[in-house]
Amino acid sequence: MYPVFTNVVFYNLFTGFKGVWMVIKKEVTDFPDDSIAHSPDIDDSVCLLASRIQFSEIDRSKTFFDLLDLLIFVVDEKGLIALANKKAQNYLRPGKKGLDDICFSDILLSKDEKEKTSVLFSSLLSDEGTVPQSLEATIVGSDGMRKVFLINVSLLEDEMSSEKALLLTCTDIQEKKELENELIIGTEKIFDHLESIPYAMVLSDDVGCITFWNRKASKLFGYMEEEIIGKHITAIMPKRYRKAHEGWEELISIGKSPVVGKIVEMTGLRKDGTEFPLELAITTTRVKGVVFHGALINDISQRKMKERLTTIAKNKYRMMFEKSPLGIFHFDEKGVITQCNENLVKILDVPAENVISNLIGFNIIESFAEDNSIKKAIIQVLAGIPSRYEDEFRSPFSDKVIPIKAEFSPVISEEGKFMGGVCVVEDFTERKAAEKALNQYAADLAKANEELKSLDRMKDEFLSNLRHELKTPLIPIKGYSELMYEGALGELNQKQQDAMEKVMLSSERLRRLIDSLLYVSITEGGNMEYTFVPLRISEVIDSSLHDRSPEITSKGHAIERSIPSNIPLIEGDLDFLEEVFINIIDNAIKFTHQGGKISISVRLQEDKKIHISITDNGVGIPEENLTQVFNRFYQVDGSSTRKYGGNGLGLYICRKIIEAHKGTIWAESKAGSGTTIHVLLPVK
Repeated sequence: MYPVFTNVVFYNLFTGFKGVWMVIKKEVTDFPDDSIAHSPDIDDSVCLLASRIQFSEIDRSKTFFDLLDLLIFVVDEKGLIALANKKAQNYLRPGKKGLDDICFSDILLSKDEKEKTSVLFSSLLSDEGTVPQSLEATIVGSDGMRKVFLINVSLLEDEMSSEKALLLTCTDIQEKKELENELIIGTEKIFDHLESIPYAMVLSDDVGCITFWNRKASKLFGYMEEEIIGKHITAIMPKRYRKAHEGWEELISIGKSPVVGKIVEMTGLRKDGTEFPLELAITTTRVKGVVFHGALINDISQRKMKERLTTIAKNKYRMMFEKSPLGIFHFDEKGVITQCNENLVKILDVPAENVISNLIGFNIIESFAEDNSIKKAIIQVLAGIPSRYEDEFRSPFSDKVIPIKAEFSPVISEEGKFMGGVCVVEDFTERKAAEKALNQYAADLAKANEELKSLDRMKDEFLSNLRHELKTPLIPIKGYSELMYEGALGELNQKQQDAMEKVMLSSERLRRLIDSLLYVSITEGGNMEYTFVPLRISEVIDSSLHDRSPEITSKGHAIERSIPSNIPLIEGDLDFLEEVFINIIDNAIKFTHQGGKISISVRLQEDKKIHISITDNGVGIPEENLTQVFNRFYQVDGSSTRKYGGNGLGLYICRKIIEAHKGTIWAESKAGSGTTIHVLLPVK
């Protein structure tokens, strides 16, 4: 059975050549065996169908073959060219006659083409089939000319013998192949472009099966190309959208799809099951009645997030605008109020029913005089410069006069467009009243302070007089006691001397008590004055020991003194430093048992400070009390039955004096193991 042709013209070459026909085909509607390889260009080719003929008459057909615009060859069983028409002769050997000595495979370009041709020829000549077959091959012409031809091969059998031959009709398809190559290159470029675009690109056929999937789509949905090609488009749709996809073909076919040609927002489904918002543009194309769909897809997750954040921000700013304790209003580039919050209405005392009619739309520039400060501030803002106003303001909507502070700022959009200005108004009526009350309070405080200063001066004068009045009677008491003790006023027996010694000690204790109380009082008032002069620390310590020598002798204490002669001078007040060391030595005497030992050492540290330490082997101080011994009025034994006397001011006064000399004082002790008082003083 031969192919069925439509629109064909048959030519009987001659009555004696019964089996050969030429068919010029315009459309092929059937082919008996789909397994036979043939070119799609066969529709535009010419095929000569042959069956059994007389080979002796074959040369007579060349006249007709020469009329055809084709290359016509008759090839024998050995593959040699037995006959070639004029077109073939001119293509291979122009100006020469005969191609009898040429093997057909020699005029083919590639080894692969030669092998395919050989297989095809062998197949037809070996009785495996008689159906015409075709192939594409490049035939090399004169001067190296190369063209691609569609070669249709038909079997010829001699009626008079068992000889066979092959009839080859070669159609020039070089230009078509070039166009096809250009089309392929163009298509590849298009697909390369689709691979590189910053959007996901998905193509599907008329039933919704995916046929193209670019790299961006893989990144967006998580499917690799080999995973998704051939799957239905609903694979990347959440289930709730799949129902809407049913009937897609019908919508496309009638041209009423609501999404084709538009950009729509939908939700995509990734391979891992997560959903995300996307923007989708769908196009539809028909090629020879076949429908193809294309979709450009953009992930808009970030944009959606920004939109959500923008909405939240707008709501937040709207709430701040409405709930602000300050009055806020916006005015346009003409100075007209466009919106305001409730607090501005209250500040300006605008009746609620008149807000829309009076306040919104109020032109500030036109409503105020040229010298009005508010108008000047608005004009300045409209020039792009922030301004402020702080004074009393008479509301144009009532007779209310309000002290306000107003901050005016220009409003510029993100695109740089001027959008008028905004003003924040604060009613400081209450603040002004508070400032007035505060000023009055400050005046009252200043007056009270002056009175306190006067009282302080009176206190200083009283303390000075008190010190003088208390010390004045002590001087003759101490002087006469010492004279009597030394026998200057007559010899005293032992009992009388002991009595006078107690009088002398008591008068000294009284003097020190008076000095301590006055020192504390003056120090707390911040009025203590020191006289700093260069001093030798050894002289200060020796003077203090001399002052306490009677008590030292009375208790039989041994004094160890280690003071190098090269110790630098210090800056200090002699009287107050003597008071410090007298207090420390007196405590060592008092809290050390009869016949104890007191050690005094002085050394210069690397940091240029003089370190004085006074150590006794007395009763010591419990560790938990060490941090409190320099506090005012503190005594380790503060009971009414305490064994040792004192008022608890000695070490407190020592600390205050040492600190005034920019020094440091601290104690180290253990109960029952004695005490060491350390003093650090800077050198001059």
